[in-house]
Amino acid sequence: MKHFLRAATALAVVLHMTAAAAQPAPHDAEISAPIRKDVLSELAKQLESRYVIESTAKKLAELVRSKQKSNSYKNIKTGPELARALTDDLATVAHDKHLRVYYSFTPLPKDSPGPPPKEFFEQMRKLNAFVPKVEILDGNVGYIRVNGVPPIDIARRAVAAAFAFVHETDALIIDNRGNGGGDPSTVAFYVSYLSEGQPHVINTFHWREGNRVVEFKTTDLGDLSYGVRKPVFVLTSHMTFSGGEELSYDLQVSKRAVIVGEVTGGGANPGGPVSLGHQFGVNMPGGQAVNPITGTSWEGTGIQPDVPVPPAAALSKAQALAIDRLTADASDPGTRSGLNAISLKLRAVDEARSGRDARLSNTDLVGTYVLHSGPGEPVVILEKDGHLVQRVAGDADTMLIPLEGNRYLHEGDPDEFVTSFVVNEGKAELITEVPFGPPTAREKQ
Repeated sequence: MKHFLRAATALAVVLHMTAAAAQPAPHDAEISAPIRKDVLSELAKQLESRYVIESTAKKLAELVRSKQKSNSYKNIKTGPELARALTDDLATVAHDKHLRVYYSFTPLPKDSPGPPPKEFFEQMRKLNAFVPKVEILDGNVGYIRVNGVPPIDIARRAVAAAFAFVHETDALIIDNRGNGGGDPSTVAFYVSYLSEGQPHVINTFHWREGNRVVEFKTTDLGDLSYGVRKPVFVLTSHMTFSGGEELSYDLQVSKRAVIVGEVTGGGANPGGPVSLGHQFGVNMPGGQAVNPITGTSWEGTGIQPDVPVPPAAALSKAQALAIDRLTADASDPGTRSGLNAISLKLRAVDEARSGRDARLSNTDLVGTYVLHSGPGEPVVILEKDGHLVQRVAGDADTMLIPLEGNRYLHEGDPDEFVTSFVVNEGKAELITEVPFGPPTAREKQ
């Protein structure tokens, strides 16, 4: 109970800080020399007694007292400015991105704050526990976007629904690019769906207070589990942080997932808000995450992706990797042909977005295209008055409207109808995309 309330409270503080930072500092944010002295004294005291690593805690306290003695902050006149300066200075010693001083425009409780109000939890429920999107991509590849890991009692239903939706897919992509963290029990619940068998420890928190060790274990979900055999890919960015990193890290070190994207933020030490008086507070890391496989964590270093790509390209890259893996495992020629069509579509989309390949001329594209295998009408591409026209037996001719790169919309049809062209091994290929089934590929004769 304590750890998820602490996570939720810390998240509420971060949201409060973000909102406050967007506002100009009002006059009541101005601070005096006595206030600066009180805040610095209390910060040094709290760091020394609470920060997770005792040797570092002493250095942090010494730094604050040294700054106070030299009157380093005498020209800082507002609370937000002092909070930023302190956070930056503490980072030079601890390099701990969870250690942050903040200023509140409303009074903070003198004692450790209790759990956030009911409205906070209700908002997380309305956001579907930070799972805003679940879908099935071409190739029967599941996709779950995870923007946070709220307390397990709030997350359980949404997580279960997401995995139920993708249960019959052949591969899975978990999008952690915007996952800033939350409850480690919820992380364990996610990992449970990608595990099988008896519960096992995936992470531990070692707390300075009381020298406690708290373990986080998977749950045996039986037939509801996605299992351990189907390929899984996790997307990351520099915004992936804390619990988002924990989910990515646990899956990477257990060799359950391939990490695709960017090095993550590098914040592993758990903690919570501590009041410093005068509407100042500090998010104080009081514990260390220790993975049972590596004996360490991602603190300060972030998670190194297995496949480094810019965050914007991570989804298309992961889907391409999933299709390649499924193609390699497929024994049926029809299945391999269908997966090849999807691979060509992804390539056409990637080329169009990147602008790497110039648009093919109408002369290059005019001709008859037939399926690689299996029954199906040929598609004929004609040129009329400088425009490409698509002809299929039994249908009216369709004018192709340039979209981007070598991709074309169908005049008069919904945007989901697209014809793309790529050059593959020296031959032009036509890929047909429709909203009611997988893409198909035809080769120019």
